[in-house]
Amino acid sequence: MWKNYFIVSLRNLKKRKLYAGINILGLTVAIVSFLAIALFIHHEATYDSMYKDADRVVRFVQKFSMGGEEQVVSMTPSALVPTVMEEIEEVEVGTLVFTYSSVLVDAGEGNQEEDNFAFVDENFFEIFDLKLLAGGEGKLLAEPNQVVLTASTAGRYFQKPFEAVGQTIKIDGADFLVTGIVADFPSNSHLNFDLLASFITTRHGKNPQWSPANYYSYARLTPLADREVFARKLDQMVEKYFGEEMRSYGFEVKVLFQPLTSIHLGYSQLKEIKPAMDIKNLYIFGSVAILLIFIGIINYVNLATAEATERNKEVGLRKVLGADRPQLFGQFISESMILSFSGLVFSLIILFLLKGFFEGFSGVPLIFDLLISPFGILILLLLVLLIGFFSGFYPALILSGMEPLKALGKKITNLSSGAWLRRSLVVFQFFVSISLLLATFIVKNQLDYMQEINLGYEREHVVALKYHYNMGEKLPAFKSEMERTGTAQSMSLSNALPIFIRSGYSLSPGGDNDKDLMITGFAVDYDIVQTLNLNLLAGTGFSENDVHHTAAYEGNGELNVILNEATLKELGWTVEESIGRKVNFNGVLSNVKGVVQDFYFSSLHHQVGPLIIFKQPQEASWILAKLPKGNPRETMAQLEQVWKGVYPDRPFNYRFLDEEYANMYQTEQNISRIFQLFSGIAIFIACMGLFGLVSYVALRRSKEISIRKVLGAGTGDVLKVLSADFFVLLSLSAFLSIGFGLWFSQEWLSGFAYKSTVSPLVYLLSIGLVSLIALLTIGYRTAMVFVQSPIKNLKEE
Repeated sequence: MWKNYFIVSLRNLKKRKLYAGINILGLTVAIVSFLAIALFIHHEATYDSMYKDADRVVRFVQKFSMGGEEQVVSMTPSALVPTVMEEIEEVEVGTLVFTYSSVLVDAGEGNQEEDNFAFVDENFFEIFDLKLLAGGEGKLLAEPNQVVLTASTAGRYFQKPFEAVGQTIKIDGADFLVTGIVADFPSNSHLNFDLLASFITTRHGKNPQWSPANYYSYARLTPLADREVFARKLDQMVEKYFGEEMRSYGFEVKVLFQPLTSIHLGYSQLKEIKPAMDIKNLYIFGSVAILLIFIGIINYVNLATAEATERNKEVGLRKVLGADRPQLFGQFISESMILSFSGLVFSLIILFLLKGFFEGFSGVPLIFDLLISPFGILILLLLVLLIGFFSGFYPALILSGMEPLKALGKKITNLSSGAWLRRSLVVFQFFVSISLLLATFIVKNQLDYMQEINLGYEREHVVALKYHYNMGEKLPAFKSEMERTGTAQSMSLSNALPIFIRSGYSLSPGGDNDKDLMITGFAVDYDIVQTLNLNLLAGTGFSENDVHHTAAYEGNGELNVILNEATLKELGWTVEESIGRKVNFNGVLSNVKGVVQDFYFSSLHHQVGPLIIFKQPQEASWILAKLPKGNPRETMAQLEQVWKGVYPDRPFNYRFLDEEYANMYQTEQNISRIFQLFSGIAIFIACMGLFGLVSYVALRRSKEISIRKVLGAGTGDVLKVLSADFFVLLSLSAFLSIGFGLWFSQEWLSGFAYKSTVSPLVYLLSIGLVSLIALLTIGYRTAMVFVQSPIKNLKEE
């Protein structure tokens, strides 16, 4: 029986090629969109799950409390992991990671700068079990000055990568022995390093301390570990070793732990290794994927309904020849199953061919392992069955229910009884289309706002160059040469780029301040105000004679600091009275030398908080240079010559501050592009469904249209007749989508401390654009009907 259904269905689809082609196209577009989004969500939701016993691995974080404020940071002291391994029995093994901003690597062909470098201890590969490709006698990183390379890194430095084990490379001038080659970190790992050196090489690797907190700490718990008991023991241990010390600085500190697999989708910590993903975005994308499948199904239903008027004789003849309703129902369902399966096949081909396009669009690799796994194949088959059944159910139901005599007599009143459902489906399709377009404009509007906002400092003509402490001796010569050649107007060192300053400090009672205050610290050289063009509200900037933080801490002079407006607000000071007052900054009594206007030193997701700027070039990681106005390409060429003249052994790598600021919102930009793509797809599928429904209405009203044409009506008159009802449906869709837009704008913008205003023009533009596309669709179908001969439609059967 099913074989007969299959053969007959193929014949019918072959006979009605346009109908079949439009349906396959609609389903293919919907399915390929669904699969692309599903693979994206799977990639993001399975972060770090590839590691052995990932469900038992946790990362430690610190929560600082001061004056009613709380701050969570993802870095901990170097002594934490050795202590928990020794004193808490619930811990099976632990490991430490110490990231470096950049290092110089020389494997015999000159220095190359590497950003993805970290020191890790000998237990690292017990928790993060990357596949070992070469090496492996004993623990890979048990001795000082050992390094493990990933496969791609070994390929960059050695002609025969797997023979690199046992060879020596230089890292920042020191010799390191290559002890192993491991597979690259997966794209959905929150860790992403190219070189891993032995942690025991570092000062705190040899002598762990409870300060500073510059290390990522992980532990694997025992299989039967009680996490509540573990948390209590952790609290006791923290209090024992550095609780009192933190209170002396005004902090209450608590060490927490979070599951490894929740890091990527957790709340955004300070100093994360890779940017986290807000899980809310995955829910949004999942909803979009399901909605696209729904409007693909609706598209099929509308087209099948339109075709029903041309298949009434077929149904009547089959019933006259003895076919019962279940047999006809099965016949029509089999057609929808064939179209659904065809759509799946084409979508897999398109997904494979457009893999690079989707990856560039979303910023996430599409990994097909899920689709070719037994579970994935089962899901795909289930998807085909569900789409086929739900697509074909309503058309099969109404077609199989036709009465033979009415069907043969071209009476199709039973189709008209379901008009409310078809119209509801059109309303839903265009509601989704307008809503996705609204979401696209709302997201883009916020992105434009973030790019155009005045950040409070110069970012258009500032270039950042990587700085290493061993460059300090030649730094005056570099600065002098830049000034002589006119390649920079000013230059300063800093511990971070001003777009995202993350170092946490404390202001505690002492001097003139009597409040405990958590504060962000910006360690710089003396020219920072001029280089970033900060708006100095009172006082002066730093000078060459100002002592740096370390010297002041050792009692060799008074530390001068610059505060921002947010700090003064917390302290209850005015700008005028703050100059010359004293603050206790991390145990150092300091003089307020200047006040700058608030500037955005973090993401616009967060309010501008208290900031202290202090002189400490020893902590610098960056050289910030303010370029002269003019052609930046020519200036950078001159700057490169100056750099190579002073630092011939260091690669000339630079970043423009405005580009780095834009990159900080890469996740939001990816989301915007995804919405743009899928709102376009939704509109395309919806218009195909509209085409089907207009076709159905045109066929039902063909005699009326022919009479109007005979009486002198033009194309415009016929268009009004056919479009009137549809614009009522579009109006209802628009009304519903406005409600969605208000909700979405509130939800999306709630994640930003500084947000744009959504203009009513956004709603008008979205509704107007979709309405225009719908009008063009109706107009095209109307023109097709209008050119038909009235005689053919008016003659009696």
